[in-house]
Amino acid sequence: MQENEVRTELVVPAPIDDVWRVLVDFAGYAKWNPVMEYTQVDGVKTKVKAAKGTAFERDFDGEVTSMEPYVLASQGGDPATFFGRHRWELRSVDGGTHLVNVESFTGTMAAGVLAQTREVLVAEFDAFNQALARVFAGERS
Repeated sequence: MQENEVRTELVVPAPIDDVWRVLVDFAGYAKWNPVMEYTQVDGVKTKVKAAKGTAFERDFDGEVTSMEPYVLASQGGDPATFFGRHRWELRSVDGGTHLVNVESFTGTMAAGVLAQTREVLVAEFDAFNQALARVFAGERS
């Protein structure tokens, strides 16, 4: 793992195409995702609410940079001070789909912000991963 990176992984018990459909259905996040609202504004631009309902809740604008099969990528922030590049990567494995949920940060504030918030971000990423897996386990958040 890179110094200015947050990375979590999980195997989702479902075929890759099913997981992909849920991951890129931003309007459907409200049904299963307790930690994030992800709204596509114009096909590329997004509005994101992260850490919903917690002391760390925040809103920010971003943009989708890739929706290649099985790689969803987005980015946002101020490139000079604090900028994040997020990727959700899917790969077929025995037992389902391996999900990598990773974000790298750059800018003058990146190291300091991550030093203070890494544990919170890891918990958010894990909560996202677990909620996505529960979609296919018959559970809802």
